[in-house]
Amino acid sequence: MLTLLLALNLVQPDVAALRRAESYVAQTDGQAMLVMHRGRVIHEAYFDGGAVGKRQMLASGSKSFVGVATIAAVQDGLMQLDAPVARYVPEWQGDARKSRVTVRQLLSLEGGVESGNPGTGCGGRGSTWTDALNAGTFADPGTVFRYGPFPFITMGAALERVQSSSFEAYLNRRVLEPLGVQVEWRAKCGDGKPQLAGGAAMTARDWGTFGEMIRMGGVHQGRRILDERLVRELFRPSGSNPTYGLSWWLVGATLLSQPAAGLEQGNQSRRGRILGNRRGRLGRGGAAEPANRSAQMPPWMPTDLVMAAGAGKQRLYVIPSRELVIVRLGSLMGGRRFTDVEFLGALFGAV
Repeated sequence: MLTLLLALNLVQPDVAALRRAESYVAQTDGQAMLVMHRGRVIHEAYFDGGAVGKRQMLASGSKSFVGVATIAAVQDGLMQLDAPVARYVPEWQGDARKSRVTVRQLLSLEGGVESGNPGTGCGGRGSTWTDALNAGTFADPGTVFRYGPFPFITMGAALERVQSSSFEAYLNRRVLEPLGVQVEWRAKCGDGKPQLAGGAAMTARDWGTFGEMIRMGGVHQGRRILDERLVRELFRPSGSNPTYGLSWWLVGATLLSQPAAGLEQGNQSRRGRILGNRRGRLGRGGAAEPANRSAQMPPWMPTDLVMAAGAGKQRLYVIPSRELVIVRLGSLMGGRRFTDVEFLGALFGAV
């Protein structure tokens, strides 16, 4: 019994740890912090304009909704992860490269299709969903990771074509309404369609509830919403970037100050893969390196951590081994002093 109690104490952060983490968020342009343990909110704090009912922009944290909607469609028999996107987007069938890109490769950002300007929600000023569908290629599928909005927009268009409603309506009906949460697609593309790569806004509580369903392998309050096997597919590392899964960042990204920058490398040896290896380094073998080349995975870092992440250091951390879901929100123009390692270190006692 004593061993069990000690284990539980290690899983749930104590009051001192929660206060340390809150102080760090407040000092690094944060506006909201929420911690859930086993589905229950154990800590919640708002600062500098943040509030319980305030929906805040998630920036690239929005991308994870596309991955989740996609596995819902797979579960519904509407598409397959390893089928070519061209099966659902016929205009890709005549292109030698695009015809071979799979759904998995597209959402793992290694489809070799031009990705659009990563600093914009739709790929460029006034860009539309059609621009994403018409994008050219720069590499063979499965060889190079490139971050940007076009893959997510293309996937949104494919999802609309395999069922008779908009992307937003399908996501709402299939995932969000059963959770009792709402997403506001506040930013739009040039054609009025949502910026799927960065246009969503949500409250901290709603984003946390979404994350808790993911932590539970697709279950919410005893009701199965997504197949557990398909949820696990979201976190299978990309072949050309071991810090990225299928629309979600994996634990290695916590070592990177700008995970989306400087990652264009080929599909090389995986010696540098750090997923599940506490002492492993990112380097030549992985598709990215930390700003500090000597950086290693801290021994306290949960190796099963995954996250949705966006500009301004919007964060949704899902940590199954510790039964935790953590939300950090702030201004899109802030967060420059915030780092994942410092925040998580404060929360997990690595002061």
